[in-house]
Amino acid sequence: MLKRALVWIGITQLSVLLGAVVFYKRLDLLSYINVSFVIGAAFVLIALAGVVMKGRFFDVVFYSFQYMFSRMTDKDRDPLSQLVPQSYQIPFITGIVTLLLMLCALYFYQVG
Repeated sequence: MLKRALVWIGITQLSVLLGAVVFYKRLDLLSYINVSFVIGAAFVLIALAGVVMKGRFFDVVFYSFQYMFSRMTDKDRDPLSQLVPQSYQIPFITGIVTLLLMLCALYFYQVG
């Protein structure tokens, strides 16, 4: 798992640098901070949304929609918590590391 997390962190940092060049047409600390905040926050929000869905919070609503809008039998209906992927640790770790690197860059931006 550590190797996969490191690969994802590396890919995310490369995409932050590429995003800074594409969106801001330059590579400086402020563009890095802006792009890394957006990407890191997106990873954390995706992971937290997955945890909420996996925690059986929306199962009743999802079951009701399946009952009202489809012609499935009761044994064919699956709760939402069984349909979402099992692990959201990698996106969460990647998002937290990206946000921590963004905070370090923000500190250096404020000091310098």
